[in-house]
Amino acid sequence: MQKVLLSVAAAAALSFASFSASAVTQQGWFIGVNGGSSHYSVSHTSFDDNNDSAFGAVAGYRWVVDRPFSLGVEAGYVDLGSMKATDDESFTGYSDLYKAKFKGQALLIGANGKWDLPHGFTITARAGLAHSRVKYTVTEYLSPSVPGYTPYYSNNDSNDNGVYGGLGFGYDFNENVGITLTYDHYALKADDITGDKRTVNVGVFGAAVEYRFW
Repeated sequence: MQKVLLSVAAAAALSFASFSASAVTQQGWFIGVNGGSSHYSVSHTSFDDNNDSAFGAVAGYRWVVDRPFSLGVEAGYVDLGSMKATDDESFTGYSDLYKAKFKGQALLIGANGKWDLPHGFTITARAGLAHSRVKYTVTEYLSPSVPGYTPYYSNNDSNDNGVYGGLGFGYDFNENVGITLTYDHYALKADDITGDKRTVNVGVFGAAVEYRFW
């Protein structure tokens, strides 16, 4: 029985590899969704929680330049999650609670490339401009509340232009559908949201699913 199962598995693998080897990229439109784990690095900050979840979507068109290479253009959106900081200082029966959140998102426009490897595997690359919106909120209050005391709250936005780039290694199940393990990096700016200019670097490890129209 074990030999039969091994034979069936080997035959299925060979059949799948043979099928996927012919699933090369064609010229046409594509859409994709992606998600993963984001890590923030912001200058002049010491937040205690720099990791969150990110997600996004992209659409574009790709031309076959010289098979197995293709180049294209893309536009999309990404929500990079946020990083957070909390602090709690106690004195004479009260707690001074401090919470801050630094959240980023961006509209993307750029170029992408795809290299079809044997047996359905792929290498992809992307780079372009990111128009970002970075939001910084701070809340500070006493617990329990004190009559006449007004909690502090600040909410600031910064819009600026930055760049993004990414690499991926994936697998095409057929000419229309593929999945890719990705790393994307976003180099953004946050201007005047805390009284100075700050660099905002966000790295995202994740996965993307792409559907292509021919």
